[in-house]
Amino acid sequence: MLRYREPLTRLVAVGLLMAGIGTASAEIMVHDAWSRATPPGHPTGAVYFELINKGRLSDALVGVSTARAPRSEIHRTIEEGGNSRMVHTPRVRIPAEGGLTFEPGGRHIMLMGLEQALAEGETYEIVLELEDGGELPVEVEVLPPTAMGGSGHQDDHGDMSH
Repeated sequence: MLRYREPLTRLVAVGLLMAGIGTASAEIMVHDAWSRATPPGHPTGAVYFELINKGRLSDALVGVSTARAPRSEIHRTIEEGGNSRMVHTPRVRIPAEGGLTFEPGGRHIMLMGLEQALAEGETYEIVLELEDGGELPVEVEVLPPTAMGGSGHQDDHGDMSH
């Protein structure tokens, strides 16, 4: 009878592990997703937001897509020798019980090949692809071209660690 218990124990352990992974992904949230309005004919745009992981397991952002642009990538602006440049970062770790800020002059989602301008006041959807947590749909608000933060943007993030 002991022979049959061992496979059952393994099956239960695998089930609990999978349930834990699903629970962790449900604890990753996005706050204040926004873009700046773009002029007609301008082929690029950017998306900014606060990515928060309240779970005890880390994850990673490994991709992004949207119907608004044929190509979307995770980028980071870096300074080298007094010059700024953007670099594609195909994988960004999301720390357990922490978060990441996607903001102008830093980490952001780059939209390339826009066929239609991002118009102030509209909303559109992007889908973040998490390594362990699957797809996370996010609604993005388009703000004026001079905007520096989302409508609910706050400088005080309480006890959230970065």
